Amino acid sequence: MPMPLPFDKLEYSRILQASGVPLAQAEAHAEALSYALSEPVCLSSDLAILKAEILAQVSEMLAKMKGEILAEVDKKLRPIYWMLAASLLMHAITLSKLF
Repeated sequence: MPMPLPFDKLEYSRILQASGVPLAQAEAHAEALSYALSEPVCLSSDLAILKAEILAQVSEMLAKMKGEILAEVDKKLRPIYWMLAASLLMHAITLSKLF
């Protein structure tokens, strides 16, 4: 079981004993702390996976939002396209009658 943080149980136990903690308690403390430090909270590979997932979700959301925005803009501009086409048609008719 790899330890993400270096920890010397024997040295820790000696320090506790030197400060007046009984041997059994010092060993129990050292064992408990060793166990607590033996499991990493998060590995760099876990962070890389999470980063990739987040980037994928953000890219997906951006693509969806871009599509929604373009659809909304197209919906708003559609009447203007028709008005422009009608105006061009009226000008073309007027020009054709002049010549």
